[in-house]
Amino acid sequence: MPLRTIRLLAAFGLGAMLGAILAGFAAAPFLEQGGQLLELAWGRVTLVDLELALVFGWLWIAWREASVARALLWAALTLVTGSAALFGYLLGAALRTEDIPALLIGPRRAGER
Repeated sequence: MPLRTIRLLAAFGLGAMLGAILAGFAAAPFLEQGGQLLELAWGRVTLVDLELALVFGWLWIAWREASVARALLWAALTLVTGSAALFGYLLGAALRTEDIPALLIGPRRAGER
């Protein structure tokens, strides 16, 4: 997949997530309706699936980052905004590189190749 495609998909994902988050907040209070998810069996399954994906996405970020502080900042952003943070990180990383292996492993590890 070309790097340009990754950048476009990351930008689309970021925009879609931010739009969905804003639409959700505009439609109903999160604390009121968010709690209803835990009452539903498939709501709990969906939340476990989402959280596992977010944890593994954040682990990739933490592995790429040289700074523990930056990795923890991205953990907080991921905790609050979910996939929006992951797409934002991917977009930023993709814009700062010209090579897919460096995108995947990070600039400091790419320099070790």
